[in-house]
Amino acid sequence: MDMKVCKRRKTTKVPPPAELLDELVTEILLRLPVKSLLRFKSVSKAWRATISDPFFVRSHLRQSASRCRQNPSLLVTPHTLEHVIDGEPWPSTFSSDISFYQWQPPSSEEEESEVRFVMHSDDFLEEFNSVCYFAHCDGLVVAPTNTNVYLFNPATRDAMRLPVNDRNKMYQYVACLPAGLGRDPRTGRHKVVRAFYRSRNPLTGVHDMGMEVFTVGVDSDSWREITPNPLYPVAEWITPVFAKGALFWIIEKRGLDPSPRGILRLSLDDESFSVTHLPDSLDPALDESFILDEVHGELFLTAFSSSELTWRKPLNIWTLVEQDTRWEHRYTLDVSGMAHPVALLPGGGAMIVRASHYISRYDLQTHEINTICELESLRYQHDGTPEEDAGSGQEIFYFNVIPYTESLVRI
Repeated sequence: MDMKVCKRRKTTKVPPPAELLDELVTEILLRLPVKSLLRFKSVSKAWRATISDPFFVRSHLRQSASRCRQNPSLLVTPHTLEHVIDGEPWPSTFSSDISFYQWQPPSSEEEESEVRFVMHSDDFLEEFNSVCYFAHCDGLVVAPTNTNVYLFNPATRDAMRLPVNDRNKMYQYVACLPAGLGRDPRTGRHKVVRAFYRSRNPLTGVHDMGMEVFTVGVDSDSWREITPNPLYPVAEWITPVFAKGALFWIIEKRGLDPSPRGILRLSLDDESFSVTHLPDSLDPALDESFILDEVHGELFLTAFSSSELTWRKPLNIWTLVEQDTRWEHRYTLDVSGMAHPVALLPGGGAMIVRASHYISRYDLQTHEINTICELESLRYQHDGTPEEDAGSGQEIFYFNVIPYTESLVRI
C-alpha cells in the first residue's frame, strides 16, 4: 500500500513594514532622557533627523512634562560670593560661575536625597557680579544678572548671552532688570521679556518703565520694544512668572496714587498688558506680602505675613481660574514663615514646599511637614569627579531653585 508522505510547507516570515519599525523606534526614543538622545544622534542620519525634528522635540517635551507630574524635578543652582562687603543691601560680589544640578524627591523615607549634575559649570569670567532669580519654561532657563541676560538649556548644555542694548537709562550695572521667560501660545515660540527704566519722577519717585522682548530662534541680535508701555512700573529684582500664556509681574506701588490692587499681566501672543486683580478674600494688609509661582501650569499666589505678631498665621494659597478673571482659594498650609509651593505630588494629597534653604513634603490631609532636603547639606556630583559640598568652601548666599522639565528645545 502506497503511503502518501505529507511534506511541510516552508513558511517565510514577512518582516513588518518599514513604516511600522520607524514608528516603533520613534516611540522608544520619545521615552528616553535627553542625554541618551544626544548620543543617539550619531547612530545614523535617520535618527539624527528624527531627534532634531520639531514635531519630535514637542512630543518629547510632552512626555517629559508627563513624567515630571509623576516625579517632580527641581533645578538647583548654588550662588556663592567671592567675598562679603558689609552693609550691601544686595551683594555685588557673586561668583560668575553658574552650575545646574537636578534634584528629585526621594521615593521613600529611607532613601537619601540625591543630586545629579546636568550641565557643565559655565564660568562667565567676571561678566557680572550680581544675580537675580531664574525663570524656567519648557526646559529653558533665563538667568538675569546686573549686566547681561543668559539663556540656557541645561539638558543639552547649550548657553547663550542675549544681546546688549542701551534702552535702560538708570541703575546700569547695579540692579538686575526683571526678566521673564514664556511660550507664545499662538506660535509656540519662546520669548524672553525684560523691563527697563527710562526715568524717575523726582516728586513721586515713580519710574517710567518700558519692556522689550527677545524671541528665541527669531531675534538673533536684537531686542524688540513692546508698545504701548506697561500700565504700571514693575518691582525690581522680582522675576515674573509664566502661566497660561502670559507673564505675571508684581507691580511697584511706591508713589502710585491710587495704588492698584492687582498684578500686571502681559499676554505673550498679542503682547498686550492688563491688570489681574488680587483675590477678594486676600487680607488687604497682605497686598504686598505674597509670592507668585507656576505649579503644573497653574498660577499660584501664596500670601504670608512679614509681621512678627502674625508670623504664626497659616499660609493661604489661591489659584487663578476662569480665563485669568477669578481666584480660587485652594490650600491652607499650617506653616510658619515665608514658604511657598514648588510642586504637587501624584494623587494630590501632598505638595513640595520650599522655605529658605529647606525643601519639605507637606501632607495636605494631616498637615504634617517633613524636611526632605537641606540645600546646604547636599552633595553636588560633577561628571567624573568626586562629590563635593555646595560652594566648595566659598560663602553661599542663596540657591536658585526652580521646577524643571528637561527638553530638546533649541536656543
